[in-house]
Amino acid sequence: MGGPTLLTIPYQAFEVDHVYLTPFQMDKNGKWIAQLTYKDHSIDFQDVSVMTPPLRVVDYDPHSSRLRLDLTSHLNFHVKLNMFYEYLISTFYLHQQGFLHIKHQTMEDIRQMFYSLLDGQWLSVYIYPTTMVRRADGGLCRISDVAAGDILRCVIRFQGVSQLQHREGMKLRLHHSVPMVWAIGESAVKATAVKETVKAIAATR
Repeated sequence: MGGPTLLTIPYQAFEVDHVYLTPFQMDKNGKWIAQLTYKDHSIDFQDVSVMTPPLRVVDYDPHSSRLRLDLTSHLNFHVKLNMFYEYLISTFYLHQQGFLHIKHQTMEDIRQMFYSLLDGQWLSVYIYPTTMVRRADGGLCRISDVAAGDILRCVIRFQGVSQLQHREGMKLRLHHSVPMVWAIGESAVKATAVKETVKAIAATR
């Protein structure tokens, strides 16, 4: 597996104490986003890009672009993600007037505003079906080719918290992208490679 070209934080080194949230600003697409930064004594990142451990695929839905990953075997990473959310919730709770222009909301009120990427032991990230996955043999396939049980490792880039207006009121979402994905162990991914080989052989006949 080749190393990432994007500056990333290994999940083992990721510490919530180094995450900082800036006030909401409108981005170039007209979205209100509170940017995340990551700072310690040696680094200063303008986002929070984390390299995950190898995670088992639960499923991928190309219609919603949702990839669900199983955190069961990586308790430490799961705990850190929970702490990350708790940091965001507590920050918005303590500074709700400055960040959200609201008052007198409880911690649970703020928690209910979030669309969480965590659902029990599962982590959901959103990634376009045409995103390429680098296979263990050095080849490429699309994320839509992965199947339940495949093992993936990816870089999740947490850029900030976006503010959404919903019929039930304001909602908050952890704005993210998945710029890099590697297949560590694969089933459908290997099958894709076999199909490509068969097609190539057939084309030469």
